[in-house]
Amino acid sequence: MRSATVVLALLIATGPPSTATWQGSSLQSSDRSSDPTPLYRVSFERGDAAAGLNSTPTVRLPFKCTSDGTIFATFVGSVPANSGLLPPLIPPLQFVSVRPPERGVVFRLDQVPELFVSREIDHYPSDSEVVFLVLASRENKPEKRTVSWGKEGGKREYTTNAAEQHPYIVSFSRDGKYKHTVEIDDDFSIQHLGVFPSGTLLAFGFDKSDHSPKLAMLKEDGTLLKYVEISKGDTPDSMVGGRDSPRRGVLAQSELVPEGRSIFIVQNKTTFPVLEVSEGGTIRAIHPKLLKGEQTEAAIPSDRSLYVIASPETMERGSAGVIYEVNPEDGSLLRRFELTAGREASDVACIHEGKFLSLDYGDGKVVPLIGSVEPANVSQQKSLH
Repeated sequence: MRSATVVLALLIATGPPSTATWQGSSLQSSDRSSDPTPLYRVSFERGDAAAGLNSTPTVRLPFKCTSDGTIFATFVGSVPANSGLLPPLIPPLQFVSVRPPERGVVFRLDQVPELFVSREIDHYPSDSEVVFLVLASRENKPEKRTVSWGKEGGKREYTTNAAEQHPYIVSFSRDGKYKHTVEIDDDFSIQHLGVFPSGTLLAFGFDKSDHSPKLAMLKEDGTLLKYVEISKGDTPDSMVGGRDSPRRGVLAQSELVPEGRSIFIVQNKTTFPVLEVSEGGTIRAIHPKLLKGEQTEAAIPSDRSLYVIASPETMERGSAGVIYEVNPEDGSLLRRFELTAGREASDVACIHEGKFLSLDYGDGKVVPLIGSVEPANVSQQKSLH
């Protein structure tokens, strides 16, 4: 079971999904005895280890999923000795997809032709392809630099690529084969990228001048199609914590989640609404009717309905997120889910055909977990028949 998340310096700087390690967890769910939402329990069964994949004990969250139940995960490795890299600033990443019982697929950004990737900013799997938003250059200019390291102020030499960096979109087929690369304009700081079924891209980030949220639709070649206006009050005034903010200089977290022919923008760790962006560029705000004092922690991809993880606005040790199924029409809470065997809400990768899908990882193996749902009390069970 994974413990409370830890954030690596690189991941904070880039965007920033969190990382978690697979360990015993002592976190328990908050008391929600007064919650009127019907309660359901989820029990998991282990599948066979995914062929063709090797895991590390650390994974970069959140998971991603496609409508066919394929899980996408990024495993975070340790920095090899004498590699010239500076732990924990530049850990190696391995992006994989898992769909039992098929063989796992590895997506290799380090093998993209004529592109030297400095870092991955975001990725988004669709039913037809997987796209990566990266910062990279078309040439490699190795340059040795020195940095102070540790409390003693010791010096350490490392090698970096001094070539000019630009944002690129790199596309792969679902079987891990490289397709193409396009350079995109750096008009605003794009942090998240999504793909509609038509191939049109959705770019979410912030204006470089005032850090205000900015949303745009891009053509398949990465050129601007149009900007999409976000209603005032539906996002923070600034996506970067200001001078007086306790999160000064920290980028507001959000994620793009597929929903049919639309894309949900879920603003994590906030009370701001979920934004549904249609393929035509219209926005609809969905306000989940969470309990008093709760906020949206994250979302779970699903082939039906909207599932969010909610947590207390003031997260304390001893509190863990709870999963709600939300009616996307009016924001009402349809069901609440409790995971058995000490698993946490963030363990769930996606919900496919009514099953909760997750991964067990570590010891070099990736093992799929399939969760079945049952009502928590007898009266609910009778209502199903």
